[in-house]
Amino acid sequence: MAMQFQVSAGGGPPVGMYKATFAGVEETPPHPEFGKAVRFKFKIVGGEHDGEEATVICGIEKPASPKNRLGRILGGLVGKPVVAGETISVEPCIGKSFLIQVEEAPSGNGSTRVGVVMPNFA
Repeated sequence: MAMQFQVSAGGGPPVGMYKATFAGVEETPPHPEFGKAVRFKFKIVGGEHDGEEATVICGIEKPASPKNRLGRILGGLVGKPVVAGETISVEPCIGKSFLIQVEEAPSGNGSTRVGVVMPNFA
């Protein structure tokens, strides 16, 4: 019996800038590098990769700050740097439009992740 398989470039859309809507955040199993973590999900809108999902996993054992990935992603969602002591809810951001920069994941296996989130004022 002959079997055929479709080959992909790896997990996630290729490196680049995309218009996307924020699809939400979900808890993930503990990550080997950062322990307790969440996955931020974005759905690409338009272009060759329309409908594809781009994600980034952020550790949540340490508080968000402007210096860690969690703080930078949250800051992009709310459109300003995070400030010590504030509480941020991502619920109002769901369904809103953003510009995301997808970068190579450090795993080196060809997958990608969201590296930067910016409000889409267009």
